[in-house]
Amino acid sequence: MRWSLPALWSAVERFAHARGAIPATFLWNLAQGSVVPGPSDLLMVPLAIADPPRTRVLACTAVLASVIGGCIAYGLGAVAFATVGTPLLHAIGISDAMLARIMTLMLERGWIFVIGSALTPLSTKALAMTAGAVAMPFPVFAFALGAGRVVRYVIIVLLLEASAGTLLTLRRRLLKH
Repeated sequence: MRWSLPALWSAVERFAHARGAIPATFLWNLAQGSVVPGPSDLLMVPLAIADPPRTRVLACTAVLASVIGGCIAYGLGAVAFATVGTPLLHAIGISDAMLARIMTLMLERGWIFVIGSALTPLSTKALAMTAGAVAMPFPVFAFALGAGRVVRYVIIVLLLEASAGTLLTLRRRLLKH
């Protein structure tokens, strides 16, 4: 089957208006927040553009799921670091002394790194696993992750809402309808 841009966008719009859009956003952000690589905004942004009234619901769904996913990654780091993480780090040349410095830094200032990764395209799941591995206090981790994700998605929602008219015009020009 050959896809054209108008046909692809029509499919996105149909999906955005369907009941599966919110569960799909939840599942993608849960998986992405815990173990699956990829951008956390992959579904939310195109679905929000296709169905602007759902933007805030999609964003809230994405925040909740990505925080739960990050908590899963934290747990994986806490459970598997000694048996899997340490040997992998040694295999790529990270010494025990360097690992100790990294762990100390994460315990002292890890919450800043977690907020930073939640706001940017940096790997939040890697930092979540590291936070679990070094036993960063879970409430501190969860608050930092939640705060960072809320700020990120508030910015995305504000940008989408502020550019809604421009996006609609662009969509009409590109799709010629």
